[in-house]
Amino acid sequence: MSKKKWTMYGAIVAAVILAAFTVPAIATNPSYEELEARLDTAEARLDAVNSSNPSWIDKRRAEEVSVLVKEVLADADSRASLQGDGSPVTVNVHGFMQTRWTYNSGADVEANHGFSLPTARLILSGDVYNFGYKVSGQWNDGGNFDLKDAYGSTRLAGMDFRFGQFKAPFMKEVLVDRVDTLSADRSIVAYTFGQGRSQGIEFGNDLGALDVRVAYTDGFNSANGAGVQNGYALTGRADLEISKWWNLGAAISWNDLDTSDYWTYTVDTGVDVGGLDLTAAYTGVNHDAGDDWAATFSAAYMCMDDFQGFVQYEYGTLSSVTEDLSVATVGFNYFVNDNVKWTTDLGYSFNGISTGWDLDNTGWNATSETGEYLVRTQLQVQF
Repeated sequence: MSKKKWTMYGAIVAAVILAAFTVPAIATNPSYEELEARLDTAEARLDAVNSSNPSWIDKRRAEEVSVLVKEVLADADSRASLQGDGSPVTVNVHGFMQTRWTYNSGADVEANHGFSLPTARLILSGDVYNFGYKVSGQWNDGGNFDLKDAYGSTRLAGMDFRFGQFKAPFMKEVLVDRVDTLSADRSIVAYTFGQGRSQGIEFGNDLGALDVRVAYTDGFNSANGAGVQNGYALTGRADLEISKWWNLGAAISWNDLDTSDYWTYTVDTGVDVGGLDLTAAYTGVNHDAGDDWAATFSAAYMCMDDFQGFVQYEYGTLSSVTEDLSVATVGFNYFVNDNVKWTTDLGYSFNGISTGWDLDNTGWNATSETGEYLVRTQLQVQF
């Protein structure tokens, strides 16, 4: 029996004893059965009182629960307004971070290694009335913050319309999101011949199997006002899905800058059969100083549901240097879950790498000798 019940019984017994001493002397003492019946009656009345009149503790708990429920509902309402529950403005916050360890040596490169944070990106996207938008910025090693994407989009005259700062529709490897690159970073070819981000406008139409895009911008790699003033570029790209497992793409662009102008073009294809993914791309540049070109090849296979092995090869030639680019990479991707990916690869250069190639943050170093190698292991987290 609980302490509460013992206390209640004690009070009742005390009341009964007190009543027994105060009744007239002529009254007879109640029997045990009568006392037990009175006790049961009193207990029933106390239970009824407790059920109809909750204690101050119960009242206090009810008040606190009521306040908590109101706070939760208010928070839910604010989140619903951001997610478009009847609101013309929506905000989605996401991004990703990459932490990388590299080891680079061989040829005439002094061995170097260490950790880096090549990318920590914050992305805001959503809708404002009938316009979509995307704004993203990135922190790099050193703490600098650079604006990446900043554009709006809508349907105009039956076509997709985009304006602001974005990737022009040219090299497919650059158009692929950074989080979806096969190796730890994009290829040297993509950094050298790729379009980067530009400021301008783009029209496009997805016709199902065929997707066509054209853009007028201020030139390749002119993000945040970089590049030559008064420069411009006209770029067009078409992607054709020949079948569910085979796609083909091509693009061409004319860049007219103050100091130079050039044509550049690219073709690419991909085959995806089961867990096997094959890609090939070719890019050429025709300018006054001469013609440059490069090609990339890759093969990837999902060995298991969460493990992918791959090989890559890139070859290219620049009219300004005597030795061609020739680099092979082998590695794997381990998908911890949908938001965490671990990538490790080993690259080897069969020729020297000229300073004419844009190495960016790939980890490669310019060298005049063959035999340079690069080890990279990277953990990527999306949110």
